[in-house]
Amino acid sequence: MRDVDKQKLREQWILGRFADKYNKIAIQKMKYAEHLNPPEPDFAVYDDGRQWIIDAEVTEALDPGRKRDLELRSESKGFKFVPEKDYFPVFQQRISSKCSKAYSRNTILIIYFNVSSSIYDLVDSKDYFSKTFFKSLQIPKDSVLSQIWLLESDCSKILQLA
Repeated sequence: MRDVDKQKLREQWILGRFADKYNKIAIQKMKYAEHLNPPEPDFAVYDDGRQWIIDAEVTEALDPGRKRDLELRSESKGFKFVPEKDYFPVFQQRISSKCSKAYSRNTILIIYFNVSSSIYDLVDSKDYFSKTFFKSLQIPKDSVLSQIWLLESDCSKILQLA
């Protein structure tokens, strides 16, 4: 899962799921994307007329300590409940990390909320995917990102933070 090509495919999938939701509320629709090379943002995004709209950086918010490659190697030992986790530091770290990079001013950040226990948290009436939960996140004043968006783990919702 750490392979660079698989990471590109994962980023494309995340951008596609985000665009599905974003296009339902946006005036200028996202239609095409081109993968860019580091240190640039991940994608250049275009509209129906193939006119550039914006650049997009895609990242994931994973459970603290979660390692993708270990998940594939482990065997299930039966069903168990996932303990409650505090996701706030996970989001804060991803935002701080991405805001410290020198992207162009026309770059948006998309954070995929890919946490293994989010379905259990929602069942327990914990609404982690709400503006109230995220209102105390610190977005650096010197950040050049034009917008910061979150994509829910089941891809059913997006939320604009900034």
